[in-house]
Amino acid sequence: MSSATPRFCILTERQVGIGSAAAALEPHLRARPDVVWADITYVQPGGWVERLDRWQRGGPLRGFLQTGAALRQGPFDALFFLTHNPAVFRQQALGRTPTLLWTDVTPKLLDAQAAHYAHDVDRSTAVRMLKHGLVRRTFQRAALCVGWSSWAQRSFIDDYNIPESRTRVVPPGIELARWQLPAARPNNALPRVLFVGGHFTRKGGDLLLDVFRNHLRGRCELDLVTRDPVPEEPGVRVHRGMQPGSPELLALYAGADLFALPTRGDCFSIASIEAMAMGLPVVVTAVGGIPEIVEDGRSGHLIAPGDARGLLAALEPLLADPERRSAFGRRGRALVEERFDSRKTSERMLQLLREISRNGHAAGAAAQPR
Repeated sequence: MSSATPRFCILTERQVGIGSAAAALEPHLRARPDVVWADITYVQPGGWVERLDRWQRGGPLRGFLQTGAALRQGPFDALFFLTHNPAVFRQQALGRTPTLLWTDVTPKLLDAQAAHYAHDVDRSTAVRMLKHGLVRRTFQRAALCVGWSSWAQRSFIDDYNIPESRTRVVPPGIELARWQLPAARPNNALPRVLFVGGHFTRKGGDLLLDVFRNHLRGRCELDLVTRDPVPEEPGVRVHRGMQPGSPELLALYAGADLFALPTRGDCFSIASIEAMAMGLPVVVTAVGGIPEIVEDGRSGHLIAPGDARGLLAALEPLLADPERRSAFGRRGRALVEERFDSRKTSERMLQLLREISRNGHAAGAAAQPR
């Protein structure tokens, strides 16, 4: 398609984490006259697919139908998929229309963290090869494969044979108008450490709790935001049912003194970006793309997975020194304004979509194996 004003279709998955990244783009892109926005939820309550499914989940078939409904609103000059998963359903569309894929992780990288994500790696070699081939073909048909981090970008190149020239790194952003610095830091009797992780064990909440019980009780308090059943105890408050970006969650960030997420397995950390936006120093694990968020020793500390001693060593100086916390918090906020502003992310995505709409998808087609 060729027109004076290019027209784009943006298809976004809405799971936790990924959904936060989509929600941050939405105010900047959804209402644009040159954009058709489609949420890929993999479920439609009461739909015929769900009536056939005893668990009412819909799944891949519903995702296939949702992507198809969006694409029928074309023709488009370029397509945008967050993540690559719904694009796998629509190989032909990628062959016809220049496509940008934006993702936090590739299947190869996710398989390497399978134990932490309760993610089953297919035991059958034939099935693994088939799935890998489908995903590789999807990446190769795309005009651009864009990772949230250089960690993801390297996987496009090393694991899927995508030329580096057809890859980019664009991290997700957050709505800075919502995540504003509090007018004043809290004056808590004891420093408050905030943890935000739906999956308590995978996100390292149990490790943080053990360090608190053994070393830090009476020196700080914990606020644990999780959906898992964790009992409260002296010095520990547990918050359930929190929605991303809700006023209640914002109040917890504003009332905290530092943020800790000793996660065992992760691809990225939107929660760490949110904490930095609120002026909190962060202590987080160096897994996946997280090292590209935190400036170790300037906006927070990076620790090794499962390292209780390292977690304690990172927390203690921050708990003892309000000025250090303040300095780290200022640097963290500056990093978010520079690198993780959803307005800038949206502008960059539109720029890339315009580029591939002008240049076509010949580069993607040329890279496909014959």
